[in-house]
Amino acid sequence: MNNPAHLLTREDLFEDPTLPLQVYIRDPQPEFPLHSHGFDELVIILKGTAMHVIDGQGFPVKSGDVFVIARNHAHQYQEMHGLALSNILFDAKALTMEQWDIRALPGFHALFSLEPAFRTQHNFQSRLQLSDQQLANVNKIIRDLTRETELRNPGYRVMAKGLFMQLAVLLSRCYSDEPTDESIDLLRIGDAIAHIEAHYAEKITLDELAEKSHLSKRHFLRIFHDCIGRSPIDHLMHIRTQKAAELLRHTDRTITDIAFDCGFSDGNYFTRCFRKTTGETPRQYRTGSTTRDRPQ
Repeated sequence: MNNPAHLLTREDLFEDPTLPLQVYIRDPQPEFPLHSHGFDELVIILKGTAMHVIDGQGFPVKSGDVFVIARNHAHQYQEMHGLALSNILFDAKALTMEQWDIRALPGFHALFSLEPAFRTQHNFQSRLQLSDQQLANVNKIIRDLTRETELRNPGYRVMAKGLFMQLAVLLSRCYSDEPTDESIDLLRIGDAIAHIEAHYAEKITLDELAEKSHLSKRHFLRIFHDCIGRSPIDHLMHIRTQKAAELLRHTDRTITDIAFDCGFSDGNYFTRCFRKTTGETPRQYRTGSTTRDRPQ
């Protein structure tokens, strides 16, 4: 019987509980048993080679490779030969990454969400491969980030988050600018997601998204669902509902105005979609948010 993966938590590895980031530079990478974690992990291979085993599938890695390991995926490195890497552990929700304007980059979606999901589902072998110069630029940011988190001078939290954002932008641009034959479909889906997030309040059709992605409607639907776990239109409704929930929490605007501004032309349909996503009506959600946000 295989040994179950040990689950690592933020409390295990994040040295500063007030900062949703932690950097580890492993040179060399030590032997480490099969494990998973309750946060995401950005990995940059600095040198050497290895077999990265994730969810029981092996993927060879080498210097310059960059990839994200999503939470709750069991993994370990085997057959290591001079392997050194940077591990940047991060809590996407605590960093409010869903609000970053970097989400306009298809490479961001491909690197941070689509590729991690697609890899184990479809034995997806492609990943971002940095040139020597790109790897040097990335290393400089990582060194600066490490210094900020270790010294903890006044303002270090803002600096650390800013450096991580800078790193995410650089890597996302690299992913977008240098597609491979395998990654091109993920970038096309990433482009569709970016379009949905930027234009969620407008009328968006399936035909429009498929055409924007340069894919047939059938192929687009299949890949999108494989990556996201729901259809493009369901994802559009999900984004609209998320935006509406934010406005319900933080403004006193009427529910009808919020519905229209988030792309819902019918109040009853808005209520049905909102309840499907949150389990509450918009009015119930607003009342509950007021109670939850009230100082104790």
